[in-house]
Amino acid sequence: MNTSQKYLGNSNLKAAGVKINFSEKQIEEYMKCAQDPLYFIKNYVKIVSLDKGLIPFEPYDFQENMVRAVHNNRFVIAKLPRQSGKSTTMVSYLLHYILFNQNMSVAILANKLSTARELLGRLKLAYEYLPMWLQQGIVEWNKGSIVLENGSKVLAAATSSSAVRGGSYNAIMLDEFAYVPQNVAEEFFSSVYPTITSGKDTKVIIVSTPKGLNMFYRLWVNANKRAGEAGKNEYVPIEVHWSDVPGRDEEWRKQTISNTSEEQFRTEFETEFLGSVHTLIHPERLKNLVYRTPEYTNNEGLSVYSRPQYDHHYVMVVDTSRGVGQDYHAFTVVDVSEMPYRVVATFRNNEIAPMVYPNAIYPIA
Repeated sequence: MNTSQKYLGNSNLKAAGVKINFSEKQIEEYMKCAQDPLYFIKNYVKIVSLDKGLIPFEPYDFQENMVRAVHNNRFVIAKLPRQSGKSTTMVSYLLHYILFNQNMSVAILANKLSTARELLGRLKLAYEYLPMWLQQGIVEWNKGSIVLENGSKVLAAATSSSAVRGGSYNAIMLDEFAYVPQNVAEEFFSSVYPTITSGKDTKVIIVSTPKGLNMFYRLWVNANKRAGEAGKNEYVPIEVHWSDVPGRDEEWRKQTISNTSEEQFRTEFETEFLGSVHTLIHPERLKNLVYRTPEYTNNEGLSVYSRPQYDHHYVMVVDTSRGVGQDYHAFTVVDVSEMPYRVVATFRNNEIAPMVYPNAIYPIA
């Protein structure tokens, strides 16, 4: 390629508008790649290994299953251990998604902007090492976004309620979603999520290592419910155990625990939701609690799990705040009529002033 055919002088990138004459073999390869993302990934995607440098990506069995799940479903939620190649796998699929589909808008969102841009960097690196005849011409090539001449584009941003507001996206990847602050995750889903899922073919990919009983936990629990059960969502759940990663055996487990802690290992590699949560009640006890979908909720943050009964006795534990958008009011209503006690209602809000609490009360009738 001469200088005019390169994007800003980068010999690894094809400029927009450059025409390439395909050989018969290249046409066959292009069709195979377009029809099968795994074929494309196995034969043309390169990644950086800590030990070997730049190498072809050879996905493990569970990574292949992840690609198939994302390709064949609109909504996927994956719970995986640390350092299992989950982000690299999803980025490789998204590279295929923008190359072989026109006018696709993709958002890579993470708990931190630097993490999102690092993931975009992996996609860009893999793109640069594609053969020129597989590349689309480059229109824009920035730290936070890229645009291809087929109209497809990728944005990297931190997960927030305003991250993709006003835009129209065909696929969104939420990386390490369990580590997004609870209030931010809730605002994101309430304000942005409906616009994403309005299309018939849009995709939402949630990938994370668990951290406590947050929104990622609720989505995961509901995804694993049986069809027809209350709260069941459309996400296809994918779970990977640390032993599914080649090279991780019992000796590796013992060494990792000795270098960290049992609690940390349970969260980051056993993918338990409670392993790293320092709570007043021991995690083993909390594991016996079951998440249930409320019978009634409202926009003020009230959730009712069991309707009030006239002859029952209730205790309400109240932690108030000023209601100025910072600390949260937190109420818990417990039915103490018989053992074991049951939580029947909760309230959580950081905007309602204390004097207008009655407006958030559930009508008993």
